[in-house]
Amino acid sequence: MSSAKQSKWLRPVAAILLVVAVAFVVLPLVFNEPNAQQGLEVGFFDEPERSEDGPAPDDAPRAIAPARFATPFAQNAVHLERIAPRPPLTPTVERETGPRPTLLHKPLVISAGEVAFPQGTIRLKGLVVTEPDETCTAPNGDLWPCGILARTAFRNFVSGRSLSCILPQEDWSDTITVSCLVGKQDPAAWLVTRGWARAFFGSNYASLEREAQEEGRGLYGSDPRDIAAIPDSNTVIEPDGVNPGQDPLPVPLR
Repeated sequence: MSSAKQSKWLRPVAAILLVVAVAFVVLPLVFNEPNAQQGLEVGFFDEPERSEDGPAPDDAPRAIAPARFATPFAQNAVHLERIAPRPPLTPTVERETGPRPTLLHKPLVISAGEVAFPQGTIRLKGLVVTEPDETCTAPNGDLWPCGILARTAFRNFVSGRSLSCILPQEDWSDTITVSCLVGKQDPAAWLVTRGWARAFFGSNYASLEREAQEEGRGLYGSDPRDIAAIPDSNTVIEPDGVNPGQDPLPVPLR
């Protein structure tokens, strides 16, 4: 083969090889392949790093330069200082501690200061219960049933409303003494203020009892019914003078 023919045959081959080499270099850059970028940085013909365990795999990650990618806090970590956290943006609400009141329904007033429920019976704390059979002496010396009237007044005050009481336990069988509310009112304070019950010595209601006693309210006063005595007619009817008359219909014998 002549030299002219040989050069004419090599030119297309060289052009094809050049195109293949350029494509091999440019295509990885176009598709942004990490392995191709790594090959451009370290060189395609460089020998891969070897470790004590053996040659590094082809897809082994490249070491990252700490000076370029490390956080700025890691550079002066020695001078960092821990401070207290900032207060919360939303104010916190303290939860109520201690026993919570229980709402008791269907009250039955037994006496002034004592109420029965389907669960059991309670007595109001801080006062002496006025029993229904108690009698009081009015300033003029007359006796009147103050216990019955005190119970009636307390029934009118409760008027079937539920009581909110602080119970030591949800279920009880005997009579217990607790503090209660009727709506927003203290029934024990109401009784002592009206004079329908007496306060224990040293109780918070002692001043209310003294005021009721000075004003002559309830147990310390007169009969509030204010029923005037009916005068006697002084007419005597003899038993013999009464003629019941005859029954118009005879009663059949049995």
